[in-house]
Amino acid sequence: MRDSLFQNVDAAFRSEARRFVEGELAPRAARWERDGRFPRAALLACGKRGYLTLDPWKAAVFAEELARCESMGVGLNVLVQARLIGPLLEQLGTPRQRARFLKPLAAGRAVGALAVSEPTAGSDFANLQCRAERARAGFLISGEKTYITNAAAADFLVVATRLGGEANDLSLLLVPRDTDGVRIRRLASLGLATTAMGHITFRGCLVPRGSLLGEVGGGYTYIQEALNRERLYGGLGAVAWADHALEKTRAYLRARRAFGHALNRFQAIRHQVADLATSLEAARQLNYAAFARWTAGEDATRQIAMVKLFSYRQAQRAIEVCLQLHGGLGYMADHWTSRWYRDARALTIAAGTPEVMRELIAAHLRL
Repeated sequence: MRDSLFQNVDAAFRSEARRFVEGELAPRAARWERDGRFPRAALLACGKRGYLTLDPWKAAVFAEELARCESMGVGLNVLVQARLIGPLLEQLGTPRQRARFLKPLAAGRAVGALAVSEPTAGSDFANLQCRAERARAGFLISGEKTYITNAAAADFLVVATRLGGEANDLSLLLVPRDTDGVRIRRLASLGLATTAMGHITFRGCLVPRGSLLGEVGGGYTYIQEALNRERLYGGLGAVAWADHALEKTRAYLRARRAFGHALNRFQAIRHQVADLATSLEAARQLNYAAFARWTAGEDATRQIAMVKLFSYRQAQRAIEVCLQLHGGLGYMADHWTSRWYRDARALTIAAGTPEVMRELIAAHLRL
């Protein structure tokens, strides 16, 4: 199925992407993780090779290959720029906005962050409180955003805000980080240390009229489309991450001995691995089916919600079991399974919880 799905992608591209990830990102990822530093060098390297502006099919292959950089945070940083911020600017930006924000982002020289979630509202867009009042010189923004990926490293923000206060007035504004009245505080998180998660405060932040991205009142639709794209590519990446974790764990089970035998010879362990491989294959095929529907231009919202509900959880569970199979070694804070376990906790929190996905699926089933 993998070959048939990506048959319109040059077969050499996956090999090229894998060599790049393993040769240029993986050797530096351990240091980025240890220092908890946002990896701008990774974005620059991707930008030089055009990996931040790939077509949808090559981007899917790249999302899978990023697992081999051994840092879930680095992979997420790349995907946020390439498949979340970049497409928003490409689809909605004016020529001036694309020249100012998209061109440097595509080259890996600038970092953007999508600021939607607030202290009192995450998936509940109707309860977003951040407001922008029309002023003589543009828009005056007041409010807060939190849990924003890449915020503390961002050069600019794409801010979801209300223009006029009505639910249907949700709009997007482009806000450079150095704008007066913008304050960004880095947040300490359980995992994903390289993603520079941040809390943003806007106090009398004035941006010009040309900062409006897309149409007034189009924010809800734009964000939903962006989230669909994020969930879809994130699902491809999450399953690839879990599959890579299982690959590494199988090698460990073949080498580790107990009671006179390698661990992979014990039926109880072999069956756990078989179950994980099966669930990941099911998740992968669900991802591919949703991706094929989405790239064909069909409405894939229900299928993408299923990806977020099922595939992300299966990936999370697989990484959890990989830690368990390493025993005491996996419980050590500096072991890769421990770090991946902490990182994977975000899979069922960010970009929509399982509860929200179930409601979305039920609505599409007309329940």
